[in-house]
Amino acid sequence: MGCEPRRFDLTMLHAAYDAFRRDTARTAAAAGADAVPMDAATASTWSLFTFHWHVQDRAEKSALWTVMYAKDADAPGRLGAVLDEMALRAVKVVPLIDAVDAAVEQRDRLMFARYAPELHASVNALLDYKESDVLPLIPGTLTAFEWGTFDVEFRREIGMRGLGVFLPWLLDGAPEPTRRAVLHLLPPPIRLFYRTSWRPRYRRRFGAAVPAC
Repeated sequence: MGCEPRRFDLTMLHAAYDAFRRDTARTAAAAGADAVPMDAATASTWSLFTFHWHVQDRAEKSALWTVMYAKDADAPGRLGAVLDEMALRAVKVVPLIDAVDAAVEQRDRLMFARYAPELHASVNALLDYKESDVLPLIPGTLTAFEWGTFDVEFRREIGMRGLGVFLPWLLDGAPEPTRRAVLHLLPPPIRLFYRTSWRPRYRRRFGAAVPAC
């Protein structure tokens, strides 16, 4: 999870990136199961992935990358170059998401089998780069207020109802240290909602491997 000061705690970002890796891995695995048609579980995984991917992308662009680019505008240097590289990797993901989306919608097995593994590889490459080269620049670039604005923007994008799906989706199959770290960041009422309402409802709807405690 890194060793950033608490005011720049990146726990939720790392957990979200792991969830995106998990979903694209599941999608790629489904694409490799040639004998099995695309089923409801694959469609659910895909819909959850795309919804949260777009929410995360909008919030990051609005509250993180745009602000960081502005800091580099007066004296262009490594920051701008790192963000440019991230943007190039992100652009490569877009047509792959569109292709898999079309394949799922049309139940096109050949198209799905072709693009789902490519998407998994491209998402991993983008997220690995973010974690190794971009996220470490946040504490030295943004103020605590600017970093806090990202959390506000994300909550605005997802809404309270969306949070009830986001949290169990985020922790679906997550290792115990990640689960503990994420829940530790949340106020007691949210943790209670997660355990008593959101997680059970998510499991009934999506049949996901969310931890039992």
